Amino acid sequence: MNNRTLLSKAAVDTSTLGTGGKMNAEQSTQFITFMKDYSVFLRSVDFITMQTTRRVLEYGDISRRNMRKAKENQDNPATGSFSTKQRELNAVGVIMPYDITFQFMKENIEKGNINTTLAQLFAQQFANDTIDLAFNGNETSTDDFLNINNGWVAIGEADGGTHKIDNAGITSKRELFKTLLGAVPSKYFQMYQQEDKSLLKLLVSHNVNREYKEELTERNTALGDSLLISGNHVAYDGFEIIPVGFLSDDVQMVTPLKNLAYGVYGGNIETYHDVVPRKTRHEYTLLADFDFEIHNPDVLVMGNKRT
Repeated sequence: MNNRTLLSKAAVDTSTLGTGGKMNAEQSTQFITFMKDYSVFLRSVDFITMQTTRRVLEYGDISRRNMRKAKENQDNPATGSFSTKQRELNAVGVIMPYDITFQFMKENIEKGNINTTLAQLFAQQFANDTIDLAFNGNETSTDDFLNINNGWVAIGEADGGTHKIDNAGITSKRELFKTLLGAVPSKYFQMYQQEDKSLLKLLVSHNVNREYKEELTERNTALGDSLLISGNHVAYDGFEIIPVGFLSDDVQMVTPLKNLAYGVYGGNIETYHDVVPRKTRHEYTLLADFDFEIHNPDVLVMGNKRT
């Protein structure tokens, strides 16, 4: 049994889908841990377990070129400035209801373990839907799923502090990435996790990622072929390109992953399991509260077709 299996069995088990109600602190923590284990992307962004439905996010900015020659035996006045700005997470309540027939329960080969399996599947789907909504959520949409909440794309497009690029007419992916990175304020190019690994990431659709790989194949067969076969992430000018399944081909984002905030109200995750004999079914319901936000709009570049 591998670590993922052990974690999933510990995170969501039959007791979680018992008679229903709020998860206790341990169950809630385990459920959130399972979500993060299942989704690589959720592990990479700023995943915040909120203690209430509201959470203030603060980020600071330090002015540049503040060094001066030290004056001996004289006053050395402050030349630098530090400013703080605030954003806010405001969790929205969501529901995930499922109906499972008696017949399925009778015929399922797992028998007594079916609740455990269902609980794991529900948690996995909750993580998938979360990432989908994180990018595509838009409160103005007429779609009952998409209008739950604004995701990072809608937030970035509406925010006057982000940098917006018109990618209409740009066919070369190298030219596209050059244009996107050119809109990043120069001070953020100093953001490194390691000596040679920038925190700035290029988020693109899978199609755009594949098209860039094909461009590399045309220029350097050995390099391009190896990239197409391996499936590893590629880079442009040293900046990692991350394909995101829920991004459309028209939309790109340049930002550190930790600039994308996801807050879930950990104290209010509820699961319910009701048996409804007259309708010969089991009704499973998951209730949760969460929100998306961007820490610092100045370090986010949005590419989109604007003309």
